[in-house]
Amino acid sequence: MTPELTDPGPPAAAGSDPHPPALRFRVQPEFHAVPLGLETDEGALDARVRQFARDYWGEREDLEPLRRLTTAMYTVNTQNLVEGGTVYNAIGVFPIGGGDGPQPPERISRATLTVGVRDLENPDPHFTAAGIAEALDKAGDGGEVQLVSLAVGPAVVRVAGSRAVWEAPEGEAGEPERFFVRIEVWVPFPAEDRLLLLCLSTADVGDLFHYQAVLADIADTIVFGEAEAPAPAAAVEATPPSAPSSPFVSY
Repeated sequence: MTPELTDPGPPAAAGSDPHPPALRFRVQPEFHAVPLGLETDEGALDARVRQFARDYWGEREDLEPLRRLTTAMYTVNTQNLVEGGTVYNAIGVFPIGGGDGPQPPERISRATLTVGVRDLENPDPHFTAAGIAEALDKAGDGGEVQLVSLAVGPAVVRVAGSRAVWEAPEGEAGEPERFFVRIEVWVPFPAEDRLLLLCLSTADVGDLFHYQAVLADIADTIVFGEAEAPAPAAAVEATPPSAPSSPFVSY
């Protein structure tokens, strides 16, 4: 069973609808949510981000500077994400290879998942999806774009890569570089002038097919509106009693 997220939507802007439409989706247990503070005050958010940093780095005293840096970075990033309409942000830590039971995985793959809601004129979901696909296809950045059908309606999938290059430290040969892959799913709301955007990015480009399947599974669980949504109690059942205190300890 996978954890379930009930999204309250981004904070309403002045003069806008104070009750944005509800949506729900489920993510795999390998995703660990980064606090966004959509429903908490500033002090509560700061405490949650500090706890996230402690979970990430553990309790070692010598890692306190890293915990503080992580807290500061995520606090600023969280503010920017929420202002841009983000309703969910998480780090995915996926064991790859190996067998079942106590045998350790061959390696660990990591990814970032961001889910946001954007305002967009949406007279008809099929028309809107077709327009998004055409616009993305004409972007000319080498990405692959495809129209798909989900249980909630038409959507657009886009896969694109990027390359980061930086100068090598003095005395080192070569030019360091790293490649990233980004998978996006654009889903028009069925009856609202809004758009749901799921973005999964990773530097483990060799795991592209794995993450395409991961995001496809999440997209298949999207539900718009409150009446049709499954009961949120499933989220409580998803965490086994034997789970480590920190979701990052095993890796």
